[in-house]
Amino acid sequence: MTKVVTFAAGGTAGHVEPAIAVAHELSAHGFKGNTEKLECKFIGTKSGIENQLVVAAGFPLHHISKVTLPRKISVSVLLWPFRWISVLSQTFRLLRETDLLIGFGGYVSAPCYVVAKFLRIPIVVHEQNAKPGWANRLGACFTSNTTITFASARRTGKCWSQAQLVGLPLRDSILGLASSDAHERTRRRELACKEFGLDPALPVMLIFGGSLGAERINQSVAEALPTLLKCGVQIIHGVGRSNKLPISMPGYVPLPYLENMADAYAASDLILARSGAATCVEIATVQNYAVLVPLAVGNGEQRANAQELVDEGAAELLDNSHLTGEWLTHNIGRLMLKATQQRDNRQAKLQPNAAQLMAELIRSLLVKGSR
Repeated sequence: MTKVVTFAAGGTAGHVEPAIAVAHELSAHGFKGNTEKLECKFIGTKSGIENQLVVAAGFPLHHISKVTLPRKISVSVLLWPFRWISVLSQTFRLLRETDLLIGFGGYVSAPCYVVAKFLRIPIVVHEQNAKPGWANRLGACFTSNTTITFASARRTGKCWSQAQLVGLPLRDSILGLASSDAHERTRRRELACKEFGLDPALPVMLIFGGSLGAERINQSVAEALPTLLKCGVQIIHGVGRSNKLPISMPGYVPLPYLENMADAYAASDLILARSGAATCVEIATVQNYAVLVPLAVGNGEQRANAQELVDEGAAELLDNSHLTGEWLTHNIGRLMLKATQQRDNRQAKLQPNAAQLMAELIRSLLVKGSR
């Protein structure tokens, strides 16, 4: 007998990577202690990063159309109901043989929640952000099996008040880096710097704006780059898959996408990044000092995500409009000093394995459903 778990996760790496971590955990141990088979499959769209990440992870990926809520009055408002009905039909066909649905938010999750509720398929919702998005707010209306990354999310509404705090499922490579002692971290830094073609004796700044990149961050780096390199600061720069790749030079490593985040964190002293949920949790886990620049749109979730790190003195917030090349060059000395202090106070620690906690919840629900 095979149990089928479907993951609704697409659009950005922040949605997809945690889902993959849980799928790997489920696949590694199966259902009922390997006595019954368990199959994991994903639903996404043809345009999202899931087409690279899920396929590379070895899981089957099925597509539905991308349907977003219109944000202003236009022709798209009139067409939206027809597109919504179409995507519900596509989702219905994909979920008919599913025993449990787990959604990680985003536009892929919303139709999956609706169809799963109609088909009476058990639903698990995982909310990465401190402030839930509209898709997961919808999903939380259909199930009591809600899980969260940040405890503060419980204060955002009645549906979340009893949510299970599990944290964010992370890759084993990042958890392994966090558990390394000072000697091992030094060794890993040297190896990672050599992998990137950098000098481990000089400071390294890791800069990225998520899987799609961030125009403001990229522009500021371009403006500040000559001065930063002159000051001896080396840079690993994830520019985003959709952006033109700058020319590399000694001490500057531009990449379209950071495939191995554990090595990037191991090599770096200071981080400049957006404050998506995955980024904030990973930074807290590896204990590098960071400057976090919340995305200026949305419901304020990126600023809320970063607040715990800021309160602990492990990061500082910078408004998107304040980030410039001039700001970077004027503050790099102060920031590197803080990064050094953070590194010197860092201690190896075992992190709770959110993927394992999620897998345990899913297995318990599958057991109930099989009785």
